[in-house]
This record gives sequence, C-alpha cells and structure tokens, in this order.
Amino acid sequence: MTSLLRLALLGLAAVLTLSCAATTTQDRPVPDPEVGPSGDMCRIYAARSTQMMGRVRTVEVIVNDQTIGRLGESGYLCCDLPVGRTVVQALFHGSVIDGKPVETVFGFDGEGGATYYYELHMDAGTRKAIARALDEDAGKALMADRKAPEAR
Repeated sequence: MTSLLRLALLGLAAVLTLSCAATTTQDRPVPDPEVGPSGDMCRIYAARSTQMMGRVRTVEVIVNDQTIGRLGESGYLCCDLPVGRTVVQALFHGSVIDGKPVETVFGFDGEGGATYYYELHMDAGTRKAIARALDEDAGKALMADRKAPEAR
C-alpha cells in the first residue's frame, strides 16, 4: 500500500509540474516579422534560454513601465517601440512559496529601423535573472526555435 501511495503522489507531482508550464501571451499587437520597423521605431524580441533553471516560472516583460506580455517556456515576445532610451524589466514569477519575483532590468538606446534580440534566463549559481543581448544571427536562431505569442 505504501508503494501505491508513493506512486500516486509522484504522479500528482508530475501533473502539477507540467501544468505550470505557461503559454506565451502578449498584451500588444505583434508586428509582422516579414516587415521591419519603420524609421521612427525600433523592434525588440525577447525569449527565454533553453536552460532548465527557472523553467516553470512565467516571465513578465515590462517595457517603459508598460507590460508587453508574459513568456512561457517556449515562446517569444516582439513589439515595436519609439526610438530612444528603452528600459526593460523582466520578472521571473514563481510559486507563492518563492515569495517575490526574481527581477532583472536592462536598457538600450533604440535606433530607428533597428531590431534588438534578448535572451532571458536565471543563473543557476546565484539564482539571479539575467538578460543577454544577442547579435542578429543568434537572435534569429533563438526566435526560430520559439512560438509566436498568443494575443490577449
């Protein structure tokens, strides 16, 4: 009877863990990937890395104090922004047990017609959130492995 109870608890834990993997949703319109940003706008892509650390956490992406969307495990976010200084905040939300979200903040000076790519992850050693700028080739490769966000 004890092994049956253990098996049932293990199955329940697996179901709860898998059900936590959220989909990616975006609060803003997703630009057409075939058409680049206009001269007075820049484009940003953000996706999670393929690492296991923090994988069941939802990542909320906030740009210039406006929520862009939430990254699930295998999606990306994309939006066009006015040129100039842009501040991005990424909040890795965990379970209630974790307490407050793990945060990283980064910025860039967006140039007209330019596209920027960022990979978000949690450092396994320090448990800190990290945003890493990618060059165009690495950015496009990462986004190609991800799904477009669902509109909200």
